Amino acid sequence: MLKTNIIPVLKKQFILFVFFFIIIFLELIKFDSNLIENYYSTFLYKYSSSVFLYIFGKLPFSVGDILYLLTPFIIYFNINKENTRRKNIKNLLCFLMLIYIIFQFQWGLNYHRTPLKDKLLIEHNYSTKSLINITDLFIRKTNNTQEELSKNDTLPVIFSDNNKAIYNASIKAIQALKKNKFINENAPLISLKNSLFSTPLSYMGFSGYINPFTLEAHINKNIPKIQIPTTILHEIAHQMGYSAENEANFIGIIASIESKDNLVNYSGNILALKYLLNELYKVDKLSYDLLYLKINKGVIKNIREARKEMDKFNNPLEPYFKNIFDYFLKANNQVNGIKSYNLVVNLLVNYYTSPK
Repeated sequence: MLKTNIIPVLKKQFILFVFFFIIIFLELIKFDSNLIENYYSTFLYKYSSSVFLYIFGKLPFSVGDILYLLTPFIIYFNINKENTRRKNIKNLLCFLMLIYIIFQFQWGLNYHRTPLKDKLLIEHNYSTKSLINITDLFIRKTNNTQEELSKNDTLPVIFSDNNKAIYNASIKAIQALKKNKFINENAPLISLKNSLFSTPLSYMGFSGYINPFTLEAHINKNIPKIQIPTTILHEIAHQMGYSAENEANFIGIIASIESKDNLVNYSGNILALKYLLNELYKVDKLSYDLLYLKINKGVIKNIREARKEMDKFNNPLEPYFKNIFDYFLKANNQVNGIKSYNLVVNLLVNYYTSPK
């Protein structure tokens, strides 16, 4: 019978020893965010990722999703029934350690780079007054774009059925951010795929993800069209080395808002507005109620339609999947876990409050 060894030739004890010290090295350098920023994120990752993005970006299918499908079989065929339990445990341990090392070198170390707020000299806190002002600003921006698109403040914006056009407009938006103060590079290479797992993702409550091994950005095909631009831009921000969820949200929103395409612009404004309103509701319910009255009925209809579209995938298991992802984020230097997405409010309020 054909046998597949995960790591042939060398003895497992030696490999385990080497892997152990590589992991210790990785854990130690994570304490120095400047080291990660200067030598990994903006240097090593910048060039290594270009190779993967160029190669896999040319392919019309997701290599990463195929690897995920094959992983259980790889593990199964490497646990040999003829081996002792101890040997099988060593094989599995070697495999898991190798996966962890590849994950960190390939993308994961970006979780430990210098925070974007430090590079933008953004304050940790903001006043309720500033939150109210920026929320009001985004209500006006969202209303204006909605009226331009619908020609009537009571009608929802209708997105094209042509997903390719939406994808292309979104990609142009992120490419237009070249030489920005927080994206100090030329237009990034893009590797964007529709996920093979779109239906499971919908039931798990996720709109997209990046494969940290192939660096392909994946989009859930089932999400409402109004969410497609910001989801694409969020995942491409991850692809560019911004692992933190609030930073990927921020870059995605800024890219969409600065887009010359009104649909992409509208998508970004609505996402920003939702985060701002949610935060304002927590700290000043009265101001929330007053500002909510200013939102065009057409905007509210778009938000409700999108929510209704995703509600059909609601199921009792979704919170458990979210909890698993929460633990993953906390294990990767995001102490707020899944709540990290909401921290984009701090970046938005301070970014739009500070003088440009």
